[in-house]
Amino acid sequence: MRVLVMLCLAAASNAATTKTLPYTWKKCAKTDPAFRECFREAIEVAVRELSRKGAKGFGVFPIDPLFLSRVDLERGRDDSAVAIDLHFRDVNFHGLKNTKVLDVVKADISNYHFKMFVQVAKGVTLKGQYKMDGKVLVLPITGEGKCEISLENITAHIELRGNEVIKDGQKYGYMADWKFLLDTTRLRMSFDNRLNSNKQLGKQMDSFLNDNWNEIWQELRDDIQEAFSSAFREIFNRIFTKIPYDNLFPHHL
Repeated sequence: MRVLVMLCLAAASNAATTKTLPYTWKKCAKTDPAFRECFREAIEVAVRELSRKGAKGFGVFPIDPLFLSRVDLERGRDDSAVAIDLHFRDVNFHGLKNTKVLDVVKADISNYHFKMFVQVAKGVTLKGQYKMDGKVLVLPITGEGKCEISLENITAHIELRGNEVIKDGQKYGYMADWKFLLDTTRLRMSFDNRLNSNKQLGKQMDSFLNDNWNEIWQELRDDIQEAFSSAFREIFNRIFTKIPYDNLFPHHL
């Protein structure tokens, strides 16, 4: 499938190009022997603060819910188990405030390379408008209207790779490559106005989809991972590219 994501961000203040971390966020010295643990806590604090109030000075709205104006998942092979075009509009992802960073596996500051393992035990729920056309297993499926999709007990291995950017003589980091490897213990789906407003057939189709949730998840997982990667790359680079790298990770506090 081809994935298109459109994220709504606020206009950042132009008063100053160089900024500092919000005072409520945690800072970690690169020389700290317990840097990885400090960084784990710092990421949790950052997600919690972004969920609660965003980061206005960087042009980031609150991310719980995370609002995406558009997510398009376009079908791949017609011979696959799930071959559908899914178009979402004005969707909100609820639940990111419950993110826990379980471990920072790698924190290579010099080479802009980070790996971490996170969990959202309470899960994430997507609510918004959808339009769908295609087939699931052997059944044709079509519809347009409101939808609600829940991913329960999410775990994610996240890897970030970036590079150095020099602006006005100062070094910044740009995290160009974000990889999400997501898993969930349950996918639940509810679509209004399925099969041209036939409510009985729509309910039967919802039951069919939820009974076969794992097959659907396996087919859609790569595209959902790409959608999350695109959104978070845009959000966090709004911050990384505004704070000098040595201010993000100072030698000493």
